[in-house]
Amino acid sequence: MANGGIIGPVNPAGFTSKTSTFNATGCFTRGSSKSTAVNVLVVAGGGGGGGNQGGGAGAGGYRFSESYTITCATYKVTIGAGGSGSVGTGANANGANSSFNTCGAGSGSAFTSTAGGKAGGAGPATTTGQTGGSGGGSGEGGSGGAGNTPPTSPSQGNPGGNSVQGQGGGGGAGGTGGSQASGAGNASGAGGAGSNTWPGDCTLRAGGGGGGGGAPYNPGGNGAAGSGGGGIGGCGTGATGGNGSTNTGSGGGGGGTNSPSTGGNGGPGVVIAIEPQGSFVASGVWSQEEQYANVLDGTWI
Repeated sequence: MANGGIIGPVNPAGFTSKTSTFNATGCFTRGSSKSTAVNVLVVAGGGGGGGNQGGGAGAGGYRFSESYTITCATYKVTIGAGGSGSVGTGANANGANSSFNTCGAGSGSAFTSTAGGKAGGAGPATTTGQTGGSGGGSGEGGSGGAGNTPPTSPSQGNPGGNSVQGQGGGGGAGGTGGSQASGAGNASGAGGAGSNTWPGDCTLRAGGGGGGGGAPYNPGGNGAAGSGGGGIGGCGTGATGGNGSTNTGSGGGGGGTNSPSTGGNGGPGVVIAIEPQGSFVASGVWSQEEQYANVLDGTWI
């Protein structure tokens, strides 16, 4: 005797999920009306490396929430650009913030990671690294910028390194930028390590840039790139620092010695959201109304 039921497909029990990766500014669309939270990673753009005798730049802030509440159909996602590196004694730039916004096209508060700090370069007015998600490394004889600025818990980044005659490395999400030890025979500071602490995947991101170096002012050499995409420091006269890797939020490497050494550009950031879709996978007899409701919610597998 017909009862109006529909035999559902046999599926293994367990949650499904939808992963949305944003390498450019866009819009997150909730996949199911039953979803109440997402596991989200937000990485800001890395800073630009210093020019002549330049420090390595700081990585963009690295922040995540395993249960960021969602209630609306769409959320604006903003991806921060990487900062430009210095050419010679010219200006470089901080990165830009990334965010996973509240409902709609940008109203209200957002879950934001702070831009990476630009590095210091040659000259007393520009030797200090800037603050940021992670701080920029110092130019020759200067101080590194503070990280985790403004402060978040857990920390979104680390400070840049200091220098004596060489250059400091930029801070990374997983470690402080290296400082150049006293004496011209010592290498410039390495970029701080990136991080993979987000429980969404194990990819290292947000490494700091290495400080520039090399003869004649710092024969000890350049600083290594921070793991997770940081740019390597340039080595020698007119050398260019490496760029931060694309969509890792990593800092650019510092330029080498003498004009026109150029700092590397910071890498743009990234936002990744993982949305649980539910566990509506049981087999059995379903009414037409139940099937239709699950199809609308995207839970009929």
